[in-house]
Amino acid sequence: MGWTFAVCVLIGAVCALRMPILVFAIVAFIVMAVYAAMSYAAGSTAWQAIGWGFLFAALLEAGYVVSYWLLYFFYSRRTAGKRETASRKVQSRYSAD
Repeated sequence: MGWTFAVCVLIGAVCALRMPILVFAIVAFIVMAVYAAMSYAAGSTAWQAIGWGFLFAALLEAGYVVSYWLLYFFYSRRTAGKRETASRKVQSRYSAD
């Protein structure tokens, strides 16, 4: 079961790189609905099927969000360093009147 959770998070993280959030939310909802229907058809109770469907959709969304946090963290660090070096280059030894 742990591998299933890890794969869901990984799929969400990979989808964050190229898929808009609205499209991904629709895909996650479809995954949840299909899993719940298949699980219910396989003999699980309705509450179990819905619960596991929500869990898998939440894990997909968690992977998506974590990927965005990482992209934001790396992007903000990179631009902060560039702004810092750019501000050093702009400073002049002459005073502005």
